[in-house]
Amino acid sequence: MRVLLISENRCRDNMVPWPIGAACIASAARAAGHEVQGLDLMFSGDAAEEVAGAIEEFSPDCVGLSVRNIDNQDMKDNEFFMPAVKDIAGVVRSSTSAPLVLGGAGFTIFPLECLRYTSSELGIVGEGEDSFVELLGRLESGTSLEGVAGLARLKDGRGTVNPPGPPLRFRDMPAPDRSTFGVAGYDWVPGHAPPFLANIQARRGCNMRCIYCTNPIIEGREIRCRDAADVAGELESLEKEHGLRTVLFTDSNFLYPTSYARELCARIVERALSIKWFATVNPMVYEPGLYRLMKEAGCIAVSLGNESGSDEMLQSLKKDFTASDVRKNAAAAREEGLTVNCFLMLGGPRETRESVEESIALMEELRPDSVIVTVGVRIFPGCELESIAVADGFIAEGQDLLEPAFYLARDVAPWLYDRMSEVCATRPAWSL
Repeated sequence: MRVLLISENRCRDNMVPWPIGAACIASAARAAGHEVQGLDLMFSGDAAEEVAGAIEEFSPDCVGLSVRNIDNQDMKDNEFFMPAVKDIAGVVRSSTSAPLVLGGAGFTIFPLECLRYTSSELGIVGEGEDSFVELLGRLESGTSLEGVAGLARLKDGRGTVNPPGPPLRFRDMPAPDRSTFGVAGYDWVPGHAPPFLANIQARRGCNMRCIYCTNPIIEGREIRCRDAADVAGELESLEKEHGLRTVLFTDSNFLYPTSYARELCARIVERALSIKWFATVNPMVYEPGLYRLMKEAGCIAVSLGNESGSDEMLQSLKKDFTASDVRKNAAAAREEGLTVNCFLMLGGPRETRESVEESIALMEELRPDSVIVTVGVRIFPGCELESIAVADGFIAEGQDLLEPAFYLARDVAPWLYDRMSEVCATRPAWSL
């Protein structure tokens, strides 16, 4: 089949990632014998015109539409992205009779809601490499779509979502297709803006229990690692074949499992590369020697997923680490000369004036290179925060959360945003 894959994401907040999810689907579809063309709308001047033009030129038998972000998760200045997704879906339907299949991280969180909002019929939930390829085969042969793992359908007002298949054996997965979705526009050099940043993934899955996070819904809780030599080889390809200077590891926690992190760094060091990289690390793991290995392998910066500096709030968010763990990891990373970026996500359950000030104090103590602050916590279906928000009267039972809803503890709601605006205004490295 001729398959057109569209990456709809145009959000330019913070780091702007290359569409790695759609590129993984492209690799799987091409390996199955399908002809694949990609369209990345990040740099589009007229998205509707480009989509219509790609369809006219390529004449696809199926169109896949990747929905990465539902909104910008900003309570104060929220930007809802679904109208733009709906517009693109409408252009596809008016330009071709080929089936339209939605997918991606945002779609996985809200499958039937996205189908209804965009007036679409088909989508794939979760990891799509196997499921989307199976769906393509069924569409090509004209056989029944019943039983396709992770298939979401909305027909005649009735919505169904099939259970996903077993977690993919990620170790042996091929690299994402860097030809279908070109990476040339994502060669970011630190210090320059905007940060369009190529990315690479060595692990899938997240075993953390954070009450607000959708990563386990999107990737599953089982952590699966790619072959370390293959990842190092892909990094070398990004440098030598694509000319990239900086990339981002998308893994939820680069430090875990520690044995794999060590092996991966060793394999990268063996190749003597010049390419530099960023990674996210979680304070639940503390192994100082790893930061030295990461530096030797080309790491220049880590994002420390702390979210708070208050032990009570870290417990409330079920972060599985303490403020002391944050201190130790920040110090170990800084000792190796790495840039350290921290985050404060304020206003969650049990937040108080005291806990807010504890968070501010910890960041002032650690003096990270940047602190990104959010006020209010986006509520997503399937996360523990959803049931807490129902119990606390922030949302109704069964409320459609596609339209953004937030949790902001009542004790801090009247003053928190103004307080953090004041704090950020007097600290150049802080942003709200």
